[in-house]
Amino acid sequence: MRLIFYIFLISQLLNFLGVFAEKVKEDLYGSNSVKWEKVEENKSKSLKKIIWKSYKNDEFYFGNEKQQQGSITNRTNSSKEERISESLKNLGSSITEIEPYLPLNNFLEKGNFQTSVRWKSSFEGGASGGTGQQIPSFIFDYGISDSSLITINFSEADDKLYNKINGQKVDYHWQNYAFSFKKKILNNNENSFVISIVPTLEYWRHASGSKDSKSIYNQKDSLESRDRFDNLIGSLSLPISKKLNDNFTALIVPGVIFLPEKLGSKGIGKNAYGNNFYIGSGIVLDIAKDFNFLASYTSPLGPGNNYFDKDLNYSRKPIYSIGLGWDVNSKIGIEGKITNSFGASPSTGLLTIPSDNKPLYSANISYKPHGEDTYLNPLNERDKLISNGGITVNNALIPRFGTSQIKFNYDSKGNLFSSYGYSLSNIFKLELINIGSFNEVNISGNKNSNLYSTYLDDSNLNFRLGGKLLIFSPQKNDLYWVSLRSSVGRNNDTNQGYLFSEFINTFRVNNWLTLNVSPKYFFSGVESFGGIGFSSYINLFDNLMLIPEINTSFKNDSDMNSTLALRYSFTPEKSLDLYYSNAVGVQDIGQFLKDKDYRLGIKLNFLL
Repeated sequence: MRLIFYIFLISQLLNFLGVFAEKVKEDLYGSNSVKWEKVEENKSKSLKKIIWKSYKNDEFYFGNEKQQQGSITNRTNSSKEERISESLKNLGSSITEIEPYLPLNNFLEKGNFQTSVRWKSSFEGGASGGTGQQIPSFIFDYGISDSSLITINFSEADDKLYNKINGQKVDYHWQNYAFSFKKKILNNNENSFVISIVPTLEYWRHASGSKDSKSIYNQKDSLESRDRFDNLIGSLSLPISKKLNDNFTALIVPGVIFLPEKLGSKGIGKNAYGNNFYIGSGIVLDIAKDFNFLASYTSPLGPGNNYFDKDLNYSRKPIYSIGLGWDVNSKIGIEGKITNSFGASPSTGLLTIPSDNKPLYSANISYKPHGEDTYLNPLNERDKLISNGGITVNNALIPRFGTSQIKFNYDSKGNLFSSYGYSLSNIFKLELINIGSFNEVNISGNKNSNLYSTYLDDSNLNFRLGGKLLIFSPQKNDLYWVSLRSSVGRNNDTNQGYLFSEFINTFRVNNWLTLNVSPKYFFSGVESFGGIGFSSYINLFDNLMLIPEINTSFKNDSDMNSTLALRYSFTPEKSLDLYYSNAVGVQDIGQFLKDKDYRLGIKLNFLL
């Protein structure tokens, strides 16, 4: 531990001396001094064929350069280019809905599509514990024409009810498949309303109860059992919008949802939601370039309901949402909202969280493959060598668009982890698979015992899904790299999950030294706390690197763990790490916690 700590301090001292030496050199020779050299003129070659050697013939750069040259030479076709530019602009800024039951009169171009991942959750876990009652959803939009859109929606919730029913925790499962068709029925122009019609057909599978809890649909006896129902449900809405100016759009949506009002044979009267007419309103305000403000308020009119409490009393509650949207570029869009809408489909979006009416947070990300990406200058050879990150402290770099990142990890105590990520954009990487188990965790006393028993128990298997967004980068003339990474997931054995986020800063100091500073935050129903990680990449030789790392948490019983790694790079895309660490593991929560014993590990890194 002390050895690693001293190595880390020495690396920082060397960094300071290196910067100081560069400053002295600059003062001696002058920062604006000019170095003259003779250049032989070759009149047979045109200036447009000059290639600057600093780019080292990177095919990725020159591919983009050719596109830029092509656009310059074709300026005579200005009308065609303006149409293409406008279509890309519209593609990047289009929002197709405020909420699933409040569709906007925006469409994708014919043949274009977008995919979205949305995550709704309560701020607390309620009776079931964990990070909250969660309902993730996956959406696919496809433009049939410039005025018609189809949407396929899948969502699922499998937590227990938020509140206990008659003093008992009750299992509740919800799975939804939805198909929507949106068609513009009134042509758009600046002086008229825009009206569309949106019918939806859905398959709704939901269940309540188990062998240890009574179903909420059983009101006749005390038998503990599971009731499951499969229903076809639907909705119909008529979004009416008016663009009041270039930055402000107002929306009114009358609609109706069709849900069953009685389920099973053991209900007394109506024991489900029933059909509901509703009237919704919303606004979209462009507050800055690529940023917009979204808000809505919807009133269910009956005759059915959209809420029930812990005593199984049904009634109607207004539904609200308020949030911000950011088009990071024409490919990637991000939204964050506060809402009391729990359902994630057009027919269930009016429903509150089962057994309560709580504010929820909603995090959404959309991907448009036809959009224009953010251009980044190519990495130099030194920076390519660190693209695979560290062991327990990540860096802010993201592999360029279309690159797959694969990692395998195994250590002397039997920890086994693997991950797969794919760069959907030059500035966004989706972590599709992050799976593994912690083994032979050894702690002293009762320190962090709740965390260990919940997420690191003997039968643990942790699944994670996440994303990483590049905010600043020297590749687009910023001073250093800054990324935001978040992941969600759970332990398959205890069925408890947590949210992990980190704000990663990476500094290239000189040709042989890079520094990483990564504030981190862990949020769960068991405990929540922050921490920070520090690391350095020290190039010993062209293909050999030393990586010292330290992590600590900000809490009364905080752990400090350390890692020392040696990386050998076969190529800039393939490397092998050998490390010695007393961190519990390399996966998210394992980076925060300290094992009583050190472990030797190996990690394989691939960029494909």
